[in-house]
Amino acid sequence: MRPRSANEWRDFWRDGGERELHAQLDELAPYSVRIATLLGSNAPLRALVSELGRIREHELRAAADPERDSALAERVYAWFEASARPR
Repeated sequence: MRPRSANEWRDFWRDGGERELHAQLDELAPYSVRIATLLGSNAPLRALVSELGRIREHELRAAADPERDSALAERVYAWFEASARPR
């Protein structure tokens, strides 16, 4: 269950969510706010995969890696679902 209110989201982010997400993202960590925005807005997994691909290609100027982006998105979603429960 995801945070239900803006206050719950801020608490989650402040109390370790930001640090934990950053650790999940490897070389994409500098863009964790973009990923957090998608997670917080209930975006579907495919949106997260697409955003990771855009970051990889446009920001890092690296080759596309759809399999890696998909695996990373699934890991991040699993972490978020397990961690972002209202307290």
